Amino acid sequence: MTFDGSAALKLDFGGMTTTSIPRGGRAGLRLAVPSGALRGPDKYKVLEHRRRQAQIKARHLLELMEEGQ
Repeated sequence: MTFDGSAALKLDFGGMTTTSIPRGGRAGLRLAVPSGALRGPDKYKVLEHRRRQAQIKARHLLELMEEGQ
C-alpha cells in the first residue's frame, strides 16, 4: 500500500487562513468544555477498556494488512 498524499491536495478551507479572526474579534473565542472528561472512581476502568479495544482493533487491522500482501 502506498500513500501519495492526494487526499491532502483536495482540502478546501474556504479561504480561511491561520491569521483569520472570526467576526466579533477574539471576544467570540472561548475554551471548549471538556464534555467527554472522565471523572470518578471508574475513570481507570474506562481507560483500560478503551486501551484494550484499541489493541484489538490494531491487531485486526494488522491481520487484514498481512492477508492483503
